Amino acid sequence: MVKSKLKFLYLNVMIGLIIAVILSGCSGSKSTTTDSASSSQKQENPGNPQYGGVLKISSPIEPANLGLPPEQVGSGFVHMMTPVLETLGKFDEKGEMQPLLAEKWEMDPQAKTITYFLKKGIKFHDGTDFNAEAVKWNIELFQQAKRGEVDGIKSIDVVDESTVKINLADWNSSLNNALCFWIQMISPTAYEKNGKDWATTHPVGTGAFAFDSWERGVSIKYKKNKNYWQEGLPYLDGVEYKIIPDAMTASAAFQQREVDASFYLPVDRVLELEKNDQYKVVTLTTGLGNRENGLIPNSGNPDSPWANVKVREALAYAIDAKTIVEKVLKGGYEVTDQWGPMTGSSYNKDAKKFEFNPEKAKKLLAEAGYPKGFKTKLLSWPGLEHESLPPVYQSYLKEVGIDAEVVPVDTARMYDLIGTKWDGLMYFDVITSPDLPLYMERYLSKKAKLYVNIDHPEKVEELIKKGKAATDPETKQQANLDLQKAVFEENHMFFPLAVTTMPIVMYPNIQDSGFNETYGNVYSPEKTWVSK
Repeated sequence: MVKSKLKFLYLNVMIGLIIAVILSGCSGSKSTTTDSASSSQKQENPGNPQYGGVLKISSPIEPANLGLPPEQVGSGFVHMMTPVLETLGKFDEKGEMQPLLAEKWEMDPQAKTITYFLKKGIKFHDGTDFNAEAVKWNIELFQQAKRGEVDGIKSIDVVDESTVKINLADWNSSLNNALCFWIQMISPTAYEKNGKDWATTHPVGTGAFAFDSWERGVSIKYKKNKNYWQEGLPYLDGVEYKIIPDAMTASAAFQQREVDASFYLPVDRVLELEKNDQYKVVTLTTGLGNRENGLIPNSGNPDSPWANVKVREALAYAIDAKTIVEKVLKGGYEVTDQWGPMTGSSYNKDAKKFEFNPEKAKKLLAEAGYPKGFKTKLLSWPGLEHESLPPVYQSYLKEVGIDAEVVPVDTARMYDLIGTKWDGLMYFDVITSPDLPLYMERYLSKKAKLYVNIDHPEKVEELIKKGKAATDPETKQQANLDLQKAVFEENHMFFPLAVTTMPIVMYPNIQDSGFNETYGNVYSPEKTWVSK
């Protein structure tokens, strides 16, 4: 009870300071942290990999399920399943997909096929074989869940025990990345023997670690897979996730070395910890899998004011993203107005910019039939950073006549709303990638299972289809650029404000983890080791 009251008071103080900073134009004060690690932990030259130890990671959120990938709606939990579940391929530092469980693949746009040649001798944790039949079964599980990532697959042929051929209705240049990233392979035998409900809480994969236990709201534990298919790996004895929703508590746990690394700490906490050279902050620089936040309206509801494109355009002028990034987020974020960072390869520099202009916003609202504004809701995610930003958005909206009620919603309920319908505005937090047809289809198309309560312009649908069908880089890139313009300049489908480098704070003696080296939320637990 005391902790809850302190958190409540802290949030209200922070929110007050944030809004005051924005209105005054003054920068906030800087705070410091005390050393909590000895100088021997700097680990500039750690030497050869060592065996032993348990990697402990804190996270403010936990998944609804661990062992049923088709039911996992977001990618924010991928890293929590990675120790036990593996994929056909894995992104490298250049953003190119490389084989993992697959030995190689062959793509034939003319024949509209992708053929996977699998590594041999790999077994699931239950002792059953990872083979072509298992791959087919896992892909079909995604098809049964009607996941957009596998849309367009006409049939799947098991050529032999280690060869699978995917036959497409139309060529899809994004499909290989989708199959290799999203489909984490689970044991068909374990699923069919124990059932769907059991599978959600008991992941059975091919990974370097096997499932040990899951105490909801407390921890997820994995133990070393002594029969792992990569010889000599893993180095660690186990991986443990500690679920710590409160940012101050998570930060304290890290400083007291109760955990080795912390995911999703608010940027202000990360910046404080970064001042201490006993800690290491790793940021995502590849542009792959960045987190992007902003607002998304329920434009698919014809009775909502947000169904009017002029009202949505007014929102594009109403909020000062630059000031929020500079004064509120204070580092770790970059302003953006499209999908992904403004320095990204798919950013359209020719698309119209919507600079902060409240008078223009008021004029557009009047033209749309709302000269006195209107009332709406603003649904807020849990977590300190998520809870502090919506009141700032609220203050901007009020200035142009939009009275937004901030409504905190817990994680489970928020995912329900994302997959069904919500009222008003929702705080939008997604993973981005330069492959726009793949990711925009996940979030913004008629086929999407996420954010379904939005308008779906036919032009956007056609551009997604065009990008997927591209057989050369130039055609795909043009589709990317056209998509950015259609989504953000012409239809204002949602309002990206900032993209983060997804900083992870960790101790320097955690070696070869791969955190933030390739793709956000992806790392290499099998190669991670702790230097003594």
